[in-house]
Amino acid sequence: MNRPALILIAVLLVFLSPVRGGDNGISALGVLNRPLSKVEALNIAIDHNGTILQAKKDVEAAAGVAIQTRAIVFPKLANNSQYAAREDSLIEQNEHRNFGPVILDFPPPIGPLQSQVFELPKINNQAWIADAIVTQSIYEGGRMLSAVRSARLINEQAVLDFQSIVADTLLSVSTAYDDVIRSAMQIQVRRDSVTFLRGYLGQTSDKYNAGSLPEFDVLRQSAEVGTAEADLVRATGDHRVAKQRLVELLGYDLPSSVSDDLPLNLTTPLVAHTYGKSLAQSLEEARGHRTEILALEKEERIRDEGIIDARAGYKPSVQAFAGYELTSRLQTRSAADELHGGVIGARLSWQVFDGFLTKGRVDEAIALRGKASEAKAETTRQVDLQVRTAWSDLRTARSVLDAQSGNVKTARRSLDLSNIRYSEGAGTQIDVLDAQSALTDAHGQYVDALRDYSVARARLIRATGADLQWSYAK
Repeated sequence: MNRPALILIAVLLVFLSPVRGGDNGISALGVLNRPLSKVEALNIAIDHNGTILQAKKDVEAAAGVAIQTRAIVFPKLANNSQYAAREDSLIEQNEHRNFGPVILDFPPPIGPLQSQVFELPKINNQAWIADAIVTQSIYEGGRMLSAVRSARLINEQAVLDFQSIVADTLLSVSTAYDDVIRSAMQIQVRRDSVTFLRGYLGQTSDKYNAGSLPEFDVLRQSAEVGTAEADLVRATGDHRVAKQRLVELLGYDLPSSVSDDLPLNLTTPLVAHTYGKSLAQSLEEARGHRTEILALEKEERIRDEGIIDARAGYKPSVQAFAGYELTSRLQTRSAADELHGGVIGARLSWQVFDGFLTKGRVDEAIALRGKASEAKAETTRQVDLQVRTAWSDLRTARSVLDAQSGNVKTARRSLDLSNIRYSEGAGTQIDVLDAQSALTDAHGQYVDALRDYSVARARLIRATGADLQWSYAK
């Protein structure tokens, strides 16, 4: 799948996946009681695993950060309101501007001098103002376009980080699934051993009762049966723990009434699937697909935008504004007597010298850009090491698995020959018991080798950045 498709899927997972809070033990039991393949288990983990759900919240939080980042591009609508009432003693007065009648003498145009009385308006002791202003940034020294690019990069980086967490979690789920299958197979190995030894003990007891064998043979075989039964008990306990570990990774909460022996029915067996890519191909794929590297590439570009934002401090800021204002009249005693009208204008601000504040911000941004480059280079080296290590582990696991497969065949043939020799009197009971013990050990180690190979293959797929689900679905 290409990168845009992966990003789209991750975003859809954030907004369309079920909510964990609605899960309960009853729904979990419904899932656990039906056949469950590995691919289905991985899909369930995507919807319910706690680590993945937390990572989804990180994506949502990053989307909020992106909205904040590009807020500089959009206009701002602000409302300012203020009201104040003053005592008359706080209002400045003079002899011609007092609260009361004023007598002024003016020569009339015709006739004798007359006295006229004028009432000066009283100064308002209540003042208020309210406005609604829309402000739009016109030029911010390059910050506006940089903010748009940064917002997009922040969202893309968050999705890549989310994909990294999902991939790590799915690897854990895959390993836990294999552990359950391995523990179930180990139970069968131990059960087969107990069945054989009990049957052999019965034959020996019959011969002892008939007087053809000494009591020592019965006691020796009884001890072997007891040891095999103890191994079976331990294998059964390991199986219970492995199942509970898998259910925890799937993200289900089990009620306390549910037994520790969960009724899991896993249907994907342990199979040694081949891995058809060379080391060179795996390294190339990892460098092009590992989301950790891609996320750090986004980090580099975000830091580039940070340098642009810091250098904008050297440049002016231009804003346009328009609005509507209402204010109380000054020459009135009524608070309801007001003036109103539109306001429009522009504002320019420029920090000619800010005490080297902008220089410090630019230096910091450049250093952080260099740090991002070093982090990407180091992560690339770590990814290469992970691929090489996983490749080597897969080769080792393949060799061990082939060797253990041959050991099982050899041990089974040895047990058959030991039984024949013992029945013919050419061998001893110790030979048979040793051969059975060797077969049990070889079979158990083969099961472990099969699990180790499956886990090593999954780790190599994860190291290359390939889709683990897709590899099992094919």
